[in-house]
Amino acid sequence: MSCEMRVNCVRVSAGLCHGAGVLTVDSLRGAAGESVTFTTSVKPGAEPFLALTWSFNVTYNIITSTRADFVGQGYENRIDLDKSTGSLVLRNLTEGDSGEYELIIIPYGGEQIQGTVKLEVLMSKPSLACPTGHLIEGKTSVELTCDAGGSVSSRMWMKDGKALVSGDRFSFHDGNRVLSISPVDRRDTGEFFCNVSNDFSFETYFDDATVLNIYIYTVYIYIYSELEESVTLSCSAESLPKATFFWTFRHRRFPGPSYYIDEMDEEHLGKYTCTARNAITGLEASEVIGGNNTTRHW
Repeated sequence: MSCEMRVNCVRVSAGLCHGAGVLTVDSLRGAAGESVTFTTSVKPGAEPFLALTWSFNVTYNIITSTRADFVGQGYENRIDLDKSTGSLVLRNLTEGDSGEYELIIIPYGGEQIQGTVKLEVLMSKPSLACPTGHLIEGKTSVELTCDAGGSVSSRMWMKDGKALVSGDRFSFHDGNRVLSISPVDRRDTGEFFCNVSNDFSFETYFDDATVLNIYIYTVYIYIYSELEESVTLSCSAESLPKATFFWTFRHRRFPGPSYYIDEMDEEHLGKYTCTARNAITGLEASEVIGGNNTTRHW
């Protein structure tokens, strides 16, 4: 009579064995700046482990736990160890944390077991920095910066869903990390996206849209009038932010974009000037109606 016994470990030198599935996965992915958990399948026992060691790329000690804990350089305040299961939390990931992690456990009254897992640190979601000051058409230049943690293989800039290319007023610097616009134009008002990808995951992340508002310094005045018994003079301007208006007649000022004359007679004859003012730039533009200089838009 014969029997067959299977032991869930493979013996190696010095009594070391690879525990079957001591780590629940063979590989993990984490984002730069975030945390990752190396989870074991070990059940808490009645007795604590005699020794437990986590190492990185074979040679770097992360933590060795016996009666005391010995934390490796660079891992201080970055790890949390569950001494009952051997599970490890690694925080504040960087690209340099990509590699192989090994766990060795010497249980009380048992044989030494080990497991390995590979970690790939991916880039974090990009952040897009843009100026907060007022942008004036034709005068102001601006730089938008796209930063992302981890390994970034490519960056692409988009505006309102369309890819931007270098040329005219647009230029890219520092591996497309910086987008320069010089000078800004009213057509630049819209949503800018930073599109980055990573070789590990071949995934793409979009930053929340950044709205770029262009404050136009040129103000155009359009005047129309309805010459009947009553007359309304109105003017408008193309301006961002919206312009404020006032009318001037015989050295008197009347606020607002419209001037109403209830009944037209000789005392109302003369030049009427509409002035529009951009509150950001402080610039003004005026148009005149009446007299020898009349502009009318019916």
